[in-house]
Amino acid sequence: MLLEGFHGLVGQSPPPIRLRTNHFAKMTELPPNHTLNTNITLAELFQALEKLQRNNASGLDGMKVEFILDAGELLHMPLLTTFNCFLEEGFPKALSTRVVYAFFKGGNASKFDNYKGIMVGPILAKLFVMIPDKRLNKWVKQHGLRNKGQVGFRKDYYTID
Repeated sequence: MLLEGFHGLVGQSPPPIRLRTNHFAKMTELPPNHTLNTNITLAELFQALEKLQRNNASGLDGMKVEFILDAGELLHMPLLTTFNCFLEEGFPKALSTRVVYAFFKGGNASKFDNYKGIMVGPILAKLFVMIPDKRLNKWVKQHGLRNKGQVGFRKDYYTID
């Protein structure tokens, strides 16, 4: 389905992606009290809330960021409880749905390189993911596990568009 959409968009198929399995580290289970497995704190929730930007489009769920931000204290504890439940029980499939929109940047409309993918999903999912993402990035940095060439989506690092 994705390939058909790509082909319909630019009239050609995308280049094949080749993954070499020897490039992936063997994953081991972390102990329950590990930094990455601890309950989310109110401080972490507040930091994530501060990063949400007003006046953006609604998520797939129709919810706007303003709803969460303007609700203030009424939602803090329910969000915290819900997010900690996600950590223990698993992330709900209903919040995993995303839609990728092809945003035309300019130039020749038939060239794939002139489009940028914009991914839209539920706002609650975005807010939740910010917290474990921050934890994981901090942990990876502390342990020197990130490749120097891996710069996408990192603070103070830039890729050429």
